[in-house]
Amino acid sequence: MEKLASASLALTLSLAACPSAALAQFSKSEAILGAPSALSLLVAQQNGAPLAPGAYRPSGPSGNGLLTNAVLTYPTPASSSPIALDRPNIFGSVALALPHSPLDYRWRKVSRAAVGGAPAAYASGLRHRPLLDRLEAVNRYVNARVTFVDDRRQFHTADLWSAASDTLRSGRGDCEDYAIAKYQMLRRAGVSDRDLYLVIVKDLVRRADHAVLVVRAEGRMLLLDSGADEIADAANAQDYRPVLSFAAGKVWTHGYQRSQPPLTIAQAMPAPIIIASLDDQRSRNASLRALSTGFSR
Repeated sequence: MEKLASASLALTLSLAACPSAALAQFSKSEAILGAPSALSLLVAQQNGAPLAPGAYRPSGPSGNGLLTNAVLTYPTPASSSPIALDRPNIFGSVALALPHSPLDYRWRKVSRAAVGGAPAAYASGLRHRPLLDRLEAVNRYVNARVTFVDDRRQFHTADLWSAASDTLRSGRGDCEDYAIAKYQMLRRAGVSDRDLYLVIVKDLVRRADHAVLVVRAEGRMLLLDSGADEIADAANAQDYRPVLSFAAGKVWTHGYQRSQPPLTIAQAMPAPIIIASLDDQRSRNASLRALSTGFSR
């Protein structure tokens, strides 16, 4: 864990060192993480394996042809460990608390901007329904009303986080805008802040940057994705590698526990017992008699 904490500190320092004016020339992940070197550091720390070129078809997270050649679900959960109540140990990772991140200002701005208007009224009307019904209803509501548009095309900048009301009013946004809108609507629907996590991930299939909302519910961490109307168990989403997570005034980065090879201890076996044959025994007795009488055979 000390190595992971050191890597997290190094990541934080590298993020803070990058001037914001240079972000426009980087990709979205580089705008989020600060520079290509910071991204490389994190991916190396998390042991991310590159995929072969041509194994996927990049597309936006609007659900139109998303991950055409990818398998999105798995029949068995990747982990059956108890769900932590104070941190997002998601997608097989261990969440490591950070004192701050370069995205804190953006997160504080959108997390404090409550949703209003018709979306707020719709969310409030869900309060009496079971939790899973609320999650599915909000996930479908936002996915149906927002069309994916990249920040560069819409705002001419690498990365901009919009308030939920702005996204739902315009009907346009990119992946984190979907997640922020769902976050605010679920808060209005009565879900606790501490159970809602905005997660910046690396999509290993599309080899692209992405953002999702993860919700702690009924002993599981559930995934609300802009590319699917169905709620999924986050334990099954093996194609996502989390980078940063935000919730209730806290921020985490993510590491992975290394599994040690099993220690094999050789079992002490007793020396084999060799029983001489009857002929061998007779020969030995004859030799002993010869020695005792001074004769040799």
